[in-house]
Amino acid sequence: FPALCRAPPLLEFLSGLTGAPLQFCPPDDARTYALYYYTEAGDHIGWHYDTSYYRGSRYTILIGLVDESSCKLEYQLYKDDPARETREVSVSLVPGMLVVFNGDRLWHRVTPSREGERRVALTLEYVTSTSMHPWRRFVSNMKD
Repeated sequence: FPALCRAPPLLEFLSGLTGAPLQFCPPDDARTYALYYYTEAGDHIGWHYDTSYYRGSRYTILIGLVDESSCKLEYQLYKDDPARETREVSVSLVPGMLVVFNGDRLWHRVTPSREGERRVALTLEYVTSTSMHPWRRFVSNMKD
């Protein structure tokens, strides 16, 4: 996975897609890439933001690898915008599907799996700045 995450053509593509000057996460960042397996009944991720401790933004890229499940990626658009009505969206992350979002700004979750289901997703993370305040680095390292 490191070669895929750090492929310059992928970074260029994602920077163009987001309109942000994306950078690779530092090599010691545990969230740079991960495989998420949902194989037990009830496997899920609750509502959250992908809180970034970097000075810039953190972008999350989800790629569907296996989806033999009823799991849904659910997210709320405009959740914290008082001028707009919150819109909830629910999608299946089917194999080959690519989802890209600013994790600091999108409230999202993955709904629980059921008995006998299987879902596998690849997550990649990119940032607009690799700079981090020392106190925030300490907090980030403690989280990991």
